Amino acid sequence: MAATTSEAPPVVRAGEGEPDPTLRSGIVGEVIGTFILVFIGCGSVVAATVFNQKGSTIDGSASTYIGGVAPVAVAWLVAVALAIYVGATLSGAHFNPAITIALAATGRHPWRRVPTYLGAQLVGAFLGAASLVLLFGSSMKSYAKTQGISYGAPGSEKVGFMLTTYVPHPQVIGNTQAAYDQVPIWRGFAAEVLCTAILLLVVLALLETRHTNAPAAWFFPLVVGVVVFALILIEAPLTMTSLNPARDLGPRTMLLIMGFGHVAFPGPRHGWSMAVTTLGPIIGALLGATFFDLVLRRALPYPERESGAVEEPGQLAGGPGRA
Repeated sequence: MAATTSEAPPVVRAGEGEPDPTLRSGIVGEVIGTFILVFIGCGSVVAATVFNQKGSTIDGSASTYIGGVAPVAVAWLVAVALAIYVGATLSGAHFNPAITIALAATGRHPWRRVPTYLGAQLVGAFLGAASLVLLFGSSMKSYAKTQGISYGAPGSEKVGFMLTTYVPHPQVIGNTQAAYDQVPIWRGFAAEVLCTAILLLVVLALLETRHTNAPAAWFFPLVVGVVVFALILIEAPLTMTSLNPARDLGPRTMLLIMGFGHVAFPGPRHGWSMAVTTLGPIIGALLGATFFDLVLRRALPYPERESGAVEEPGQLAGGPGRA
């Protein structure tokens, strides 16, 4: 039976390290961390889109703000790092259903808390998207008008992509049949599986106490952010680098409320685009974590610790003997 928010705080005895997150701290950490992730990450996409067009200023002149994949990737790097700094000790800093499911499947996270974590992640992602609409909703509407796009009409993913993900990237490759032929569903699926597997592989390697290159606790969030940055530079044209079902579904729900209709759910390409950006990361995370356990972890030359192994960012941030 899952713990409730009224449970007594766990007692930490000397030498035992940090306790597991309570249910309440887990919810708070996942909601806030995922909110930060979406607000900063997707916020950079919104700003880079609506303020880099002719006529985006009040007087109708051209505006130059931030643009291109690289600045957006930097924003996601910062978003990931800040979210982990804020939420690691509270919840273990999952912020991603794919990571939560993979950690549970490999014995690193209790299955009884998986539904709660997934719900908190979806809520945080939705709130992040809702906050962006509150701040930039009129600017997004103005952008759509200048582009001759109506919310919910075919092709309106060229506005919706500011919040959620599509296969392929509608602004980089396009949303025509020629674009779909260039990036078939299987290719997008392969990209999400492979890149999410790499993300899990690196994260688990960083958290492995026997790894001689494991970073100091304060540096861990930055390294994870750099990994996401690199993956975005490679994968963004194909799938917008989802890596995270919550980052897709939370903002997608906001698009539905905004009137995007079938462009939000089930999305273009008869829903297969959404399947790529939500199911692909889960499968990739499971494969990455399994490969780490069956291959890399067994190949490490040092004896495995009997207890107190650091296997989540929260433990790394608070564990004894880590500077």
